[in-house]
Amino acid sequence: MTGGSKGLRTKVIENKYSLRSVLNCDIYFDDVFVPDNNKLTKATDFVTGANVVLEKSRLSVAWIEAGIAAGAYEAALKYCLKRK
Repeated sequence: MTGGSKGLRTKVIENKYSLRSVLNCDIYFDDVFVPDNNKLTKATDFVTGANVVLEKSRLSVAWIEAGIAAGAYEAALKYCLKRK
C-alpha cells in the first residue's frame, strides 16, 4: 500500500493477535515534503504531538486487556461451577 505523498509508504500489519478492529500499519518516510497547509500547527514536537496520542492509547489498551481478562475469568468460573 502506498501513501498520498511522494516518499511516504505504509504497510498494513497483518495477523494481529488483538485489537483487530484497529487498522495498524508501519509507516515509512523517505525524503517526504510536508506542505505548510498539511502540518499540525499545535504539534510542535514529539512530546506535544504524537506522544500524547500514544500515552492515551496505551492506557486504553491496558483497560481493554483487563476487561478481557476479567470476562475470561468470569466465564471460566461460571463453567467450573456448573460442572459436577
